[in-house]
Amino acid sequence: MKRRICTAEVVCNKNGWNFSEAFPFQFRVSKTRTAPCEQWMQVKLGDWHLHHCPRLPRHELGFGNGKVLGVVLGVAVDREGRSLDGRMSLEGKGSLAALEDYIEGLAGRFIVLVAAYGATRIYFDATAGLSAVYSRKDRVVASSVHVAINREAEPEPGITSREVLAREGQYLLGETYDRHCRRVFANHYLDLKTFEMHRHWLGPEDDFVAAGEDRNGVATEIAARLEQVMAALTAGYSTALPLSAGTDSRLLLAAAAPVLDRIERFYMHDIYKVTRFDREGAQLLAREMGVTLEVIDREAPEFESFMTPDEVAELRVKMAFRTGLSFDGIDEVTVRAVSRAPETTLVLRGNGAEMTRANKWTRAIAAHGCTLDDALAALLNMRAEHLPDRVAADRLESLRARYAAWHDGLPEPARARMPDVAHAELFMPAAPNNVYYAFGRNFYINPFNDRRLLFLTAAFDPLARKRNKLVGKLIHNTTPRLNGLPYAAELKQAHRRAA
Repeated sequence: MKRRICTAEVVCNKNGWNFSEAFPFQFRVSKTRTAPCEQWMQVKLGDWHLHHCPRLPRHELGFGNGKVLGVVLGVAVDREGRSLDGRMSLEGKGSLAALEDYIEGLAGRFIVLVAAYGATRIYFDATAGLSAVYSRKDRVVASSVHVAINREAEPEPGITSREVLAREGQYLLGETYDRHCRRVFANHYLDLKTFEMHRHWLGPEDDFVAAGEDRNGVATEIAARLEQVMAALTAGYSTALPLSAGTDSRLLLAAAAPVLDRIERFYMHDIYKVTRFDREGAQLLAREMGVTLEVIDREAPEFESFMTPDEVAELRVKMAFRTGLSFDGIDEVTVRAVSRAPETTLVLRGNGAEMTRANKWTRAIAAHGCTLDDALAALLNMRAEHLPDRVAADRLESLRARYAAWHDGLPEPARARMPDVAHAELFMPAAPNNVYYAFGRNFYINPFNDRRLLFLTAAFDPLARKRNKLVGKLIHNTTPRLNGLPYAAELKQAHRRAA
């Protein structure tokens, strides 16, 4: 009988699920040779075994023709605009610093296992897009809690999985379903010798305020890098781009203008009353760019017929386990909609680009400064004055202490953009990037997930971003005619005036 490696196997056996189908795009790193699933692939680096879903691409890093020093799992684009494919032979004199510098220049959604120059580490992309949990108790790193542990879970005391699944709260600042499993922070590597995280990106030389002085120069560089990443992803993989009447998908569409013919499918979800405005806006964008828009329409007969209610319910349970009991698809309509996404390898999403609108800033904070409570509240999507009423006292004390510890590790210049950095390093790994594991049809990826893009975006003055100055400049630098099309708010106003 095969040796059991993790509790995800127990979940699959109990429910009669195929492991590979139930936990797509997931991985596990440990010193255990046995994989949790016979269909999974594996590679050994140093003393550590990386087991992973075969749908996750794997690449090797080394200097010249030398030995393999690192393994990249996932999809990545380097500074030169090359999509990683197989072995990447790095130039120059080999060193840990040079290897780390190359990793820091990668855009995409990936992890990097490194065993070189006396170090054994795991690095993550700019927002930990291929999110991970780790347990010092179990000496394991994995994509989700149930793939990590091989024991009964010990629930996190601060917030329950029931609250998280009901969207009454969220795991943050390292919290997961199990109190021994910690969620990684982006821009920190995990030392596999000590199972401690250490910041490797953002140093005292990374001055956001100084970098943001030339706004036109910042916008020009962001636009060029985003175009480069879009070109690489669409050249290397089959892709689909969802459109809406919002900002983020428009930024991606504008940056993809030179390579639109490479994108296989353009689509949108029209499933709620409010999404009719997204439909109208997406149709305007598609018409302007001359692409065919597919509409996943709740009113279409096949929307209800292609999955039975029992199949939807079962998929929601799978989604919950894939995400460590964090997300179950919200509702039946949403689950049906995402299950109708075009069957391409990648879905290009705009997450991360919301920073172009200073999404974690209020005008008051941008004008008068940001306290630790202001920044913590922004992470929880509320105002500081609401913290005592909406967060239990003991958990609030714990969150404040953990946020302060993270803040103390920030270089001084980065503190001027604390809400932006916290959004990228703390919120995204725990919330949207973890949610991506719920979706088994496609590999969701954020082309904006690149350290240079995020740094330059945060460098742009927050008040100016709130006024959409950066968004306007980015579209002007890529596809200016899209600046003339209305967004959702304008479409809503037009409908009100016509009513």
